[in-house]
Amino acid sequence: MRNEINKLDNNVKQGAQQARADPFNFPVPGHSLTDAPDKWDWDRPPRMTDPDKVVDFVIDKVESSANTKENFLRMMASGITVEEIVNTVGLAGFSHGEFTPDVAEIIKPALSVYFVGLAIENKVPVVMFTNRNTEEDGKMMSKEATLKVMEERNPKEYNRLMTALSEKNNVKEVNEEPPMGGFMNMGDRA
Repeated sequence: MRNEINKLDNNVKQGAQQARADPFNFPVPGHSLTDAPDKWDWDRPPRMTDPDKVVDFVIDKVESSANTKENFLRMMASGITVEEIVNTVGLAGFSHGEFTPDVAEIIKPALSVYFVGLAIENKVPVVMFTNRNTEEDGKMMSKEATLKVMEERNPKEYNRLMTALSEKNNVKEVNEEPPMGGFMNMGDRA
């Protein structure tokens, strides 16, 4: 592990942050052709190119392991859409050099049918697509939604924020006492 950290440290050049600000600091076209071949799994020829065989391969992987199958069922039960699962399977298969990106796109409908069938077979509620309103894509997350996510994923920070807000509200209540009379009737209240 220590060697991996040292490798990462050695790869960061001095002044890397300043270099990112330069709009002309990017690889020239064809730079990837000068790298060592077969460096990445996806840089090698894919292991499979026939979409039918890839679908069979993925289904066999899911069916052969009870843990993997249960994991996919739990994801669907928790509300993760079939669309998201299939996209992730496609990306993972491409990243590991199993198949090409076009094959990953071709197999999506068949994998969707399989995962829906798996969910129905196991009486798991299934959601097919991400229910995103395209009008809301550019909008900010509401304060209520932010607090809800923070409460679930970062309860320590949520509790700190809620404590700070309640203390601020208590201070406001104390400071918001109505004035007695007016400016002329203040007298010696210091």
